[in-house]
Amino acid sequence: MKYSLIKQRLKSTNLLYLLMIPLVTLLALQIFYNGDLFSVYAWIIEYPKQFLVSYILMFGIINIFYGLPRKAYLAICSILFGLFSILGYISRQKLNIKGSPLLPTDFSIAKEAIEISGRFKDVYIWMALIAIGALVLIVLMLKFTPREKYKWQQKTAVFLTSLTLLTTFYTAFGPIKKAFALQLNNLSQKINYKENGMMLGFALNAEYLKVQEPANYQEDSIKQVVEGNKASYSTAPDFKPNIIFVMSEAFWDPTLMKNVSFNQDPMPFFHSLQKSQTSGTMLSPVYGGGTANTEFEVLTGFSTQFLPNGAIPYAQYVNKPIEALPTILQRQGYATSAIHTYDNWFYNRNNVYKDLGFDKFISKEYFNSPEYKGSYIRDTELTKKILDEVKATDKSDFIYATSMQAHGPYSSTPNPENQIKVSGSNLSPASQAILENYSNTVADVDQSLKQLIEGLEQSGEPTEVIFYGDHLPMLGDDYSVYKEAGFIKGDNSYQENLDLHSVPFVTWNNFSTTKQDLSLSSNFLGTYALQLAQKSGSPMTDFLSNLLQKDSDVVINQDYPSQEKITPTEVTQYKLLQYDLMFGQEFTNLLEPSHKPSTNTAYIQGEGPVKITKAVITDGLLTIEGENLSQNDKVYIDGKTMDSTFANSNGLSASLPKDFSGKSGTVDVQIKLSDSMSKVISQSNVYQLSVSN
Repeated sequence: MKYSLIKQRLKSTNLLYLLMIPLVTLLALQIFYNGDLFSVYAWIIEYPKQFLVSYILMFGIINIFYGLPRKAYLAICSILFGLFSILGYISRQKLNIKGSPLLPTDFSIAKEAIEISGRFKDVYIWMALIAIGALVLIVLMLKFTPREKYKWQQKTAVFLTSLTLLTTFYTAFGPIKKAFALQLNNLSQKINYKENGMMLGFALNAEYLKVQEPANYQEDSIKQVVEGNKASYSTAPDFKPNIIFVMSEAFWDPTLMKNVSFNQDPMPFFHSLQKSQTSGTMLSPVYGGGTANTEFEVLTGFSTQFLPNGAIPYAQYVNKPIEALPTILQRQGYATSAIHTYDNWFYNRNNVYKDLGFDKFISKEYFNSPEYKGSYIRDTELTKKILDEVKATDKSDFIYATSMQAHGPYSSTPNPENQIKVSGSNLSPASQAILENYSNTVADVDQSLKQLIEGLEQSGEPTEVIFYGDHLPMLGDDYSVYKEAGFIKGDNSYQENLDLHSVPFVTWNNFSTTKQDLSLSSNFLGTYALQLAQKSGSPMTDFLSNLLQKDSDVVINQDYPSQEKITPTEVTQYKLLQYDLMFGQEFTNLLEPSHKPSTNTAYIQGEGPVKITKAVITDGLLTIEGENLSQNDKVYIDGKTMDSTFANSNGLSASLPKDFSGKSGTVDVQIKLSDSMSKVISQSNVYQLSVSN
């Protein structure tokens, strides 16, 4: 009786299958990724559109199999349930270990996937449990699901609906994103998955995987490019000047606006360097944001013009060691450091910098009691950190420093403390305030540049500095300040595109008297730095050096190819070489084995390895002596965090809890530093301390 009742009920549950199985599978995926049901519920409430789109996509994936007999359909559903659950679990483990969830690019690099899976805590146990659960579901479905009369009209309708949904997602994802106001958060994949959910976050990333293989991509074509483009400049192996890049957030010259006047020069030191040193304009690939793309081009020599529109390579593509400036110079005996006055995870830099070959990454978390200007660390703090790094190493330094002080938005309310005043007959009060606030910010940045150059002059070490902005500042909505100032007309012309993407740059060095006026895309800037320092490069920089030798005005702008001085043949060769190194079979590294970068096992975050050398307890206070300690460090005793007080880079203390007085034996003392995402980014050795009653 009971069995027949179950049969009767199951026969009437076709609609329930259609609607509930995709929902349950989506929830399982999200629960295994989030780690708990409550956070999934909170996500659905906070981001209902993202949940709805995820459900529609899962509906299509699950019910594409609805045309099969019911038992086969349910068996496949059980397998998919288990598979999505495993993917959710793996993604969570990868997030915990590496700071980023499972990405589409992870499936293209089996070696990394194996390495990651080997480090997952109890990964095989959990995968086995999920697989067993799916198997049990299959057995139950096969045993208790009654046969059904095959209704081909209903089956075909559901199949076609699912197929249409999946096809629409594949071919018209852009309109879907627009209709539901969906957005990929490239600043952090953790935030991207938190907002969009794992399924939709993964799908948004997958959109940028469509990088087509160039025509004629084969080993012979790459060999022809590499062998035909050796470095066009001479090198000096024994000459090793410090090479310092300063990418100043939204740094631009407001005096370029001819219909605006200033009561004083907002950037006098920068202008003085322009008169005495090599300088020019750099074409940035972005406007108003997208800092990481400019940085990517400078460090690698690759061009984002050859990638899908809107792609952020740091977020989607940099997932293996790449020969970039740090790798190139590290091989020649340089100490390589990246410094940034913002969170380490921003634009995935904490992972990317390892793959680019930096020795270490000093981010916001490692600045001790820094001075702020508005919401961001002042650029003078960045200057101090650069000078400290130059002094601290006995090697020549390659330093890539990125600031944040001039980051927008810029207030539309006048600031009475502003020293620099702006006037313009066509400026609205709001635009005048925006431009005035920005100009005063730039003036302070200019002083930090002066401080840097004066400090380097005093050091006496041979050094070159390349200072530039990552993109133009976003001054008002819809370019309002630029339009009112007469800087642009809004006609989308080639010249206007050039104006909105060209930032001034300046160099300084104390070993050469050569002065040039250059106009370059950002992807040529690294090659220029190597050439000035007479350092050997990579097959990519060698190729770019030949283009530089032909003309000092070298710009890649695929939106206006007819305006480029680079020939179509040269663009084709460039694309081939870049594709080979980023996505292809790396024929370049087979031809030039010494240039193949290895896994950067020595990479650290912070000033240096954190080490506890001594720990003592006196009157309920734990005092620690060590190396490379930071203000944000926390002390852990037997895994429990203590209230810590920072003294200096060699010492800190922690107040012990009241119940600690009765302890005796040995306790484990460790120092850890966690970022704003609650991820531990550096930690010390475990120091065993003997305590007695």
